[in-house]
Amino acid sequence: MTGSTLEDPNGSPMSKLGSWCEVCFNISETAAVESGQAVEDGDYDELPHISWFGIGDRTYRIYGTFQLFKETPSPDCHFCKFLSAVADGFVPVQNSHVDAMIIYLEEECISIELRPLGSTEERVYVHVYRPADTVTEQSAAVSAAYEHIPVLPDIDLPNSENSFNYLKTCLQTCVDTHDECRQDASSPPPRRLLRLGPLGDSSVRLYETPAGFREPYVALSYCWGRSATLKTTSANLAELTAGFDVARLPAAIRDAIRVTQRLGVKYIWIDALCIVQDSRSDWEEQSARMCAIYEQAYLTVAAASSPAADVSFAEHAARPPTVRYRIPAGAHEEERGETAEVVLAARAECTSGHHYNPTGRSAGRAAPESILTRAWTLQESVLATRCAAFSTDELQWRCRALAACECEMPPDFRRDLDVAAHMDGGADQRLRLFDQVVEQYTQRALTVASDKLPALSGICQMIVGGDGDGGAPSRYLAGLWHEALPYCLLWERATDVEGSDVPIPAGRYRAPSFSWASLDCPVYAFADRQDVRASAEVLDCVATPAGADPFGAVAPGASLTARGRLVVGVPVYQVDEDEGGGPYRYRYRVRPRGTRDEEFVADGPLEAFEYGDADGQVRRSVRRRRRGEGENGIAEKDNEGKEGLLETGSMVSLFIVARRRHPPNDFSTYYFLALGAAAAAPDTAFERLGTVGLGFGHHDFDNVPERTVTIL
Repeated sequence: MTGSTLEDPNGSPMSKLGSWCEVCFNISETAAVESGQAVEDGDYDELPHISWFGIGDRTYRIYGTFQLFKETPSPDCHFCKFLSAVADGFVPVQNSHVDAMIIYLEEECISIELRPLGSTEERVYVHVYRPADTVTEQSAAVSAAYEHIPVLPDIDLPNSENSFNYLKTCLQTCVDTHDECRQDASSPPPRRLLRLGPLGDSSVRLYETPAGFREPYVALSYCWGRSATLKTTSANLAELTAGFDVARLPAAIRDAIRVTQRLGVKYIWIDALCIVQDSRSDWEEQSARMCAIYEQAYLTVAAASSPAADVSFAEHAARPPTVRYRIPAGAHEEERGETAEVVLAARAECTSGHHYNPTGRSAGRAAPESILTRAWTLQESVLATRCAAFSTDELQWRCRALAACECEMPPDFRRDLDVAAHMDGGADQRLRLFDQVVEQYTQRALTVASDKLPALSGICQMIVGGDGDGGAPSRYLAGLWHEALPYCLLWERATDVEGSDVPIPAGRYRAPSFSWASLDCPVYAFADRQDVRASAEVLDCVATPAGADPFGAVAPGASLTARGRLVVGVPVYQVDEDEGGGPYRYRYRVRPRGTRDEEFVADGPLEAFEYGDADGQVRRSVRRRRRGEGENGIAEKDNEGKEGLLETGSMVSLFIVARRRHPPNDFSTYYFLALGAAAAAPDTAFERLGTVGLGFGHHDFDNVPERTVTIL
């Protein structure tokens, strides 16, 4: 093995242990820099190839084939031997001549990307570390040779003492030192809690909290699943209040109770048991208090790895695979007297919980945990002051001051909503937070469609509360805020996200067409408002709550009345789905001026329909096509027999909501709502069909008359 000799901090040459290998460079950033061989990212013409990328702080990486590290120039390089062991451990089927690994060298992290190019194996990402339980006192030379390898703990099983001690440490640190996580002791408790006995006592009883109750309680966030589970109803309320055995509860709830008991807490809040499930009034009352319930919980336990309540999150044994390589004591020529071995380890990168990123390394390698796909659990994670998530890979901690986990790698903050920063700002910041929440929320699923607005009620309560600078939005309108009108009307179906082609729900009324809550698909908020000016004035908006919760379900009859320019008689036609790309199948074009066709984002499949006007004349318009209702319209087949193409000659109206000027050019982008006659009142009101953003000259629509429109 040849290479440069690194200098120690005092300037004297290090022993042979400090020399770097000319193949793996001791997987050290310092050695990579000192070698003088690093170049800016480019083609891998020579191996090993050292490159750097990044602006400001550079990240260095070493690229080589499996064969290169297996046939290292010197048998004395334990780093190369370790890399070979990593390749064998994580990629059992190899073509070592073409299979490659990229070693990323960062100041606080060393990671390896294994690329099995010669087989069908997936890429693997691992982190390199020295297990904390193996680090002992060693000679100065040995310590110096390996000090660039981070010392990390192994990840233990979720029901282990090590994992529980990690939870206790995070919790106590937060309670003792985090000013951001202080809770309001005067806030009233939940109406009911489960009262627990000490650890080992299997008796549980439903407990109605008295006035002045101030005891700490744990809250549970979990997925119910479809299996039968014990729930509180009017019929068994008295029985559960008298007490029952914990064995009657499903596995995930039993796990949460045991965690609560081990923490020395006597009470836990679980929605299935603390809300009377067949009482509409009790359900609405407790739903309206969801914000306070999770904010004031001493701790929220998230059963992240449990897809349903009957699946344990404490008993599963899934942990990231790990490869350990032991360097025997005295293995180095000049350290024959060394008595402590050195252990290097590589652990598969965690991809669950706050490490999951569907557009990053997680893509294709991991599915999101069920708790990340359910609508109700989003607000539970956002509202919780402190949360311990038992994810598939590890225990993860999040509070208002800190996000941490057992693997000690940073979370993927691209999904983080940064609630504290937005809530400390004024109304505009809170509205931006709400837009981000809606974009995440609409990608999640609901078992009960009518929960669409109630499952977001707690976050709405948070948005209007608190002491942020500059006030908070105050008037809520079926998923929209009065302070954001008219711009918030320009939300649109997210056509590039899986699930975007879900049909529009039929059946019981849930929300007006101008609200995103009327759809069952991902949506994007109209977020880029720079240089955008309103072209329409909202005159009135009515959305009456259906129950006690002002942020919950809305009663039928919600409407919005606005005044602005309305382009009528605009031809619309459907584009054959074969012409489209991505997951979205419902594509339409409009022709607002002359012969120029423009694509618009429809809220879903559209159909033509006929109605009789006040004079008895038969007229046609376009409406949203709902599940199971296509036979009621006059949608036609094309000449290949495909169902659902919009009838030729169909017309819509375009209502100009806002406009962005592009000086100094005589050019503007106009933002329209596409409208059709509302089936419930076709002569007097409209239904939203989608959005259109078009570029035209500044004055192209100046001669369009203003009208007052009502959208249902």
